[in-house]
Amino acid sequence: MILVTGATGCVGRAVVERLISAGHAVKLLWHWNHEHPVPRRVTIIGGDVRQPETLKAAFTEEGDIDTVIHLASIRRESDTDAFDEVNIQGTQNVVQACRDHKVGRLITMSCLGAETRSPYPLHRSIGRAEEIARGSGLNFTVIKSAVVYGEGDWLTSWITGMARSLPLVMPTPHSGQTKLQPIWVGDVAACIVRSLSTRSTFRQVVPIGGPASMRLDEIMATTLSATGRRRRLVRLPTSMTHQLAGFVARFRHALSEPEIEALAYNRTTEIGAVHRMFGFVPAKMGAKLDFLRPDALKPELNVSLRGWPTA
Repeated sequence: MILVTGATGCVGRAVVERLISAGHAVKLLWHWNHEHPVPRRVTIIGGDVRQPETLKAAFTEEGDIDTVIHLASIRRESDTDAFDEVNIQGTQNVVQACRDHKVGRLITMSCLGAETRSPYPLHRSIGRAEEIARGSGLNFTVIKSAVVYGEGDWLTSWITGMARSLPLVMPTPHSGQTKLQPIWVGDVAACIVRSLSTRSTFRQVVPIGGPASMRLDEIMATTLSATGRRRRLVRLPTSMTHQLAGFVARFRHALSEPEIEALAYNRTTEIGAVHRMFGFVPAKMGAKLDFLRPDALKPELNVSLRGWPTA
């Protein structure tokens, strides 16, 4: 049986669906007091990676765990969630639970730009989590992904949120020249699931990205086109981006000021890495944005577990 943490996130949902389609027995560590759509044919147990006792229950109840896919993380801190507690200590708790219960296989995610010396707290925390996985002594795989898009992602949610708030123009940070390599969430999920049996990924950090490097302004134009919204891109140079970061951060699904600052840095990897490692070519961005259409179907089955308090 495979235990998945972070199963309600953008990547987690796609991974769980693909695992079920492939016939795997799947158990989800379901964060208390959260309600999300969930597929059928899975085992659900409430818990939190910050709480070792709930991890113990997840490993011991209803089936033997042989692999953990650890995807639980946060992108933004709040009064109840901190990078150190969720991204770093949560990963350490999962690693320790694997050791305690003799689970040797761990697959987890990182992102391009995640380094322990990064100037950005989010990337520092993910870099530290990656370091913990590498030093765990387990048979690990770290999928180090380029920016991911799909239903519930931060990238297209931010762009469409600004478009709903601004009727005519779209402010584009850093002149729109930052190079990213967006990869569809379904392709990320395929890489994660194929890592289960791809020996070349064992004890490796595996960088992946989409089929092309794209400038930020190209990504914004592609996303707007998929929604049917027409906006004039106003390219703000980096100096003006710094000055107006607070203004840009006000809109629906807005990025925080540090997240907008972080968009100044290119984050790309080898074109063709996915094909070389996993044997398929990832989709072009324009072909996988149907979820942005107003008439896109949404999952109907929701699950909410009540238990451990969030505050």
